Amino acid sequence: MDTAFWQELFQQWGHLTYLIIVGWTFIEGETCVILAGVAASALGTLHPWLIALCAFAGSFCSDQLMFFLGKHFGPAIFKKFPRLEKNTDKVRDLMLRHETMLILGFRFVYGVRNITPIMLGMSGVSHFKFFCLNLIGAMVWAFSFAYGGYYLGEAFTAAMANFKHGALAVVGILILLFVVFWWIRRKRDKADIDNAEAVARAGLGHDPAADANAEIAAPAQPAGQNAAQQAVKPGSHE
Repeated sequence: MDTAFWQELFQQWGHLTYLIIVGWTFIEGETCVILAGVAASALGTLHPWLIALCAFAGSFCSDQLMFFLGKHFGPAIFKKFPRLEKNTDKVRDLMLRHETMLILGFRFVYGVRNITPIMLGMSGVSHFKFFCLNLIGAMVWAFSFAYGGYYLGEAFTAAMANFKHGALAVVGILILLFVVFWWIRRKRDKADIDNAEAVARAGLGHDPAADANAEIAAPAQPAGQNAAQQAVKPGSHE
């Protein structure tokens, strides 16, 4: 099974690969983009600029959806998934001090990517501002990781140029990288769940009764409004 086999495979099903990248980046992060960039370099059948455009489309649409959901259903989201509140203090602080830079670069900050667009939607950031800055941030993110993976693949290929089965070795490394990324992600998710359960057992989480009392005391305020709305005041945006 040589390089020609993989080239023929991607020539026949390459269009599906691009659709997979769009779908994967809509849900997940940079792992898929890096691996696709490495594959583009190693196999020569995928185009890095198309990988970047697909990653941009998936990431941009995902965060626009999260922003919309945060604006209209933010409190319900945090109520249904309380472990998302783990990093809300960090995001709130960044929103207060560097709102514009946060919108541009939250994809590059571990631990806050999923909740940032939700909290930005809850904080009162305008649709237009988020759309424009999210467009720029998603483009920079997608091309950075797509071409980063591509040049990483170039380095792998050059290092293995003297091996008889260098192409297979590159494919093996791709598989290994995927397994490692998947294992790390699984361990992080398990740790997050364990931490959330520990906090709940210790009684350090939010008190539902206190939240209910606050809602009764302020009926004119949208129910379930969380700390992100309270902390970010009008005129605090950059």
